Amino acid sequence: MTKASLKVATIQFELRQEKSLHEYLEHMETLVKHAAEQGAEVVLFPELASTGLLAAIDDHAVTTASIASDYWKVLPLFTEDIVAGVVRMARENNIVVAGGSHNRVADDGSLRNTAFIAHPDGRVESQDKIHLTPQEHSLGARGGDELLVTKIGPFTVGLLICADIQFPELTRYLVHKGVDLILCPSLTWNRRGVHRVRTGCQARAIENQLYVVMSPLFGTSGLPTDSPMYAVGKALVSGPVDRTVGINDGILATTESAEEQVLIVDLDHDLLLASRANPEAPGLALRRLDLYAKLQAEMGA
Repeated sequence: MTKASLKVATIQFELRQEKSLHEYLEHMETLVKHAAEQGAEVVLFPELASTGLLAAIDDHAVTTASIASDYWKVLPLFTEDIVAGVVRMARENNIVVAGGSHNRVADDGSLRNTAFIAHPDGRVESQDKIHLTPQEHSLGARGGDELLVTKIGPFTVGLLICADIQFPELTRYLVHKGVDLILCPSLTWNRRGVHRVRTGCQARAIENQLYVVMSPLFGTSGLPTDSPMYAVGKALVSGPVDRTVGINDGILATTESAEEQVLIVDLDHDLLLASRANPEAPGLALRRLDLYAKLQAEMGA
């Protein structure tokens, strides 16, 4: 009989000064091993998880004046080795590692915010962030144009980075492709951003009768020295809000304290299918697709 559940770990990952690539990968690996020891089959890290490696810069002070250059010329130098490390962790711990997103310079010369998923068999898949923040635009970064759809256990999975979860068009496309689980690595640095991402995760789960797993970066590395970034957020797993799932606010799990944590949840695929088959609210089965096509035509979409 095919297994119909998936044990997922999402990391509430501390932003700290990482003085070397080795130090950063050890930080990650401790958490991957803990998740695997708890029986997790997939572990999720946050957006721009390697930002702490700004502390590895030793030839100049990291300030607001240098930060744009550091994001272009320093952090991308680590990304290939980070991916290699994540691949090794996935293989050695027999776990899918959604290793967070990282800066990279693409073949076309553009700066991208790219998340990587490593499977135990050595496969690596990637997803560029689609909708960039004003700060990312000011760096001259470019958003992606394609959406990843992959399989993990019984689930068909998509990955939306932070702000992308706030755009329902992306999730609707993924659902059209069969997705029933979305991974959301996130980085927010104010309380408004926290609520945008959390509310987006919950809204997408309700609208599409699927699970959304979110991993936040939190804390500070003290950099840039003249205006340190403070990341905030709590890990979250959200699902449908209906009688079948039986959780009135749709929050399957979240962290309570502001410290680094591994949050582990069993996601029941059969329960999700039952929710979709017999919706309490209109749900996916009762969408007005004919009307939507007309409205899109009127919008020129």
